[in-house]
Amino acid sequence: MEQDGAGTNRYIVPALQRGLDVLGLLARSGRPVAVPEACKELNISRATAFRLFHTLEANGFIIRLPNSNSYRLHSKILSLGFDYLYSLDVAEVARPHMDILREAVGAAIHLGIRVGTDMYYVMRSASPEQLTMSSTAGKKHPAHAVSSGRALLYDLDEAQLDALYRNYDFSPYPIFAPQNLSELKAQLRREREQGYVVAQSMTYESIRHIAVPVRDASGLAIAAVNVSDRYYSEEELTGRVLDELRRTANAISEAMGYRNPEGSAHGV
Repeated sequence: MEQDGAGTNRYIVPALQRGLDVLGLLARSGRPVAVPEACKELNISRATAFRLFHTLEANGFIIRLPNSNSYRLHSKILSLGFDYLYSLDVAEVARPHMDILREAVGAAIHLGIRVGTDMYYVMRSASPEQLTMSSTAGKKHPAHAVSSGRALLYDLDEAQLDALYRNYDFSPYPIFAPQNLSELKAQLRREREQGYVVAQSMTYESIRHIAVPVRDASGLAIAAVNVSDRYYSEEELTGRVLDELRRTANAISEAMGYRNPEGSAHGV
């Protein structure tokens, strides 16, 4: 990499590097760390350390112990790594099945994973003429507002949803999305019962997505696959297209080790 005269990589962002140093210190220590100790170990000022710890805590990467000034890593930092590993495995398995589904229904196909209250697309299968009308890999959306996100939420019980969406601000999102936790719970109950989610695209107003979850050997919903639609009638979308989508999700899930004890009549 290109370096300046002092031998320091000129493209490194100092604030980000210091934040990563704090996470590294907490990981190496294997125990809670207080701000004064971080100042000493990392050779940073108390004011800088306070801002770094506050930012990492606000974003859920570290947590302060009750009645203490010490911090430890929060589970979110672990979930990012596990979700990434899961996404690599399921994406590798899903690719050929998604391509087959794209040919069968003539529409763009996406694979998404959930990290907290966000849904990330990790893969898409789209023909050349559909590229501009489908979401790119890495695109993030609020999970409650999109089909793949809600397909990955509808297994959560009331307590899990309460914990996940505590103090969550629903107001910035479109009116077609649930506007509060009560609306989200009611929506998920309906979608859980029917076994699929239909939602308007966050990117293109004229497009709807229909999604179902993909499960691993433990039965955990680790991803969701959706079909991006502009042309189907409601009957076709929740008929032939849904049938093909369910077959695809079942095939991916079975390749991930899932065995549906109730059969696959209603998908995964």
